[in-house]
Amino acid sequence: MYTLNPSNPSFLDSEKLKSEFVRQASICHGCRLCFNYCPAFPSLFRLTDQKGPKALTIDDLNVVASECFHCNMCYVNCPYTPPHEFAMDFAHLMDWAWLYHKSQSGLKLRDLLWESLDALPLVRPLAKGFLKAGSKFLGVEEGAPMPEVAEREPKMEGKVENPVAKVVLFPTCLGRNFFPDVIEDLVEVYNRLGIEVRKGEFKCCGAPMLDAGDARRLHDNAEYNSRMIEKYQREGYEIVTPIPTCTMMLTREYQYVLDREPQKVYDSMEYLLKLKKEGKVEIKGNLGGRQVLYHTPCHLKHLKVGLPGVQLMRTVNAKVVTVDKGCSGIDGGWGLRNYSKAKVVGAKMMEAFSVSDAQNFSTECPLAGLQIRKASGRKAEHPLRLLKEAIENAR
Repeated sequence: MYTLNPSNPSFLDSEKLKSEFVRQASICHGCRLCFNYCPAFPSLFRLTDQKGPKALTIDDLNVVASECFHCNMCYVNCPYTPPHEFAMDFAHLMDWAWLYHKSQSGLKLRDLLWESLDALPLVRPLAKGFLKAGSKFLGVEEGAPMPEVAEREPKMEGKVENPVAKVVLFPTCLGRNFFPDVIEDLVEVYNRLGIEVRKGEFKCCGAPMLDAGDARRLHDNAEYNSRMIEKYQREGYEIVTPIPTCTMMLTREYQYVLDREPQKVYDSMEYLLKLKKEGKVEIKGNLGGRQVLYHTPCHLKHLKVGLPGVQLMRTVNAKVVTVDKGCSGIDGGWGLRNYSKAKVVGAKMMEAFSVSDAQNFSTECPLAGLQIRKASGRKAEHPLRLLKEAIENAR
């Protein structure tokens, strides 16, 4: 396992990093299954075709890592991940390479702004105008679908009498600042099902810090959040989050950042499905056979929890069709700064939604939702919204 911990001496071992790059690139060079996943692989294969994998340098690695937007699809689909003897993990190699590169080259003001999503509640009125006026300064490409800063902060907790379960909500920066309806739908659906929701006192999960290359702040946030997760779990709460990227950061990524075993944090739909299977909640409602076209978030695939949102929508009589057309290309900062490349990555997914006449579009990834709206002119709802509607229909 690689370390993404800047306090671990291995993190700054450039020879070890280069050696691992050469080793994995040699295997990728002969496989090429991932040739069309993202711009990183065409860049890699151009280099290996020109000079061979063994001649690759740290500078070559920097070129490849700068094209990676951390979707993790190369890991999800690689036939050679552990326990295979090749022990491939190109996704985390790219994380390590990017964080190492930025630790050596330094962060720019633009990087610091991109990673400051958690500060938006303090400057909400100013942030709304700045994101519109300052998009060029932030490096956002023309035509990129920018999210809008919400006018308000969502309600993030709700008590119930005699709860069947108690959770602490990791509200996510995206939910608090851009998509408050997702947070409020979670609280309402959970409360209607007898689940008590408490607002967690967390910091940003660290995804924007990974995007910016700020290893130190990523580590500090991970350390703080890990302590809070442990505290809440000792108090008898489970931790849930509605956005798979944040769930992935809190679990699978923190084990690399903190050099420790992962803690359990639930995707919000995964947790509801768990309680349903245990007989603790009964979801009554009917969407009347409504047709729903659903995009599976890349990071939900990486979590390996199946498609709980799809399963739950089907229990309330939604006819859900899943779109398996790859990543949306919008990971956050990278996709907005490199939108011409993000459009290529997300083209097949966007086309599927642009021609669909399904009554609803759905995904747990609000950034993929930006691409869906860009392609179709229609909003993609979180599965929580459709569950909420079904529950309301049953009243």
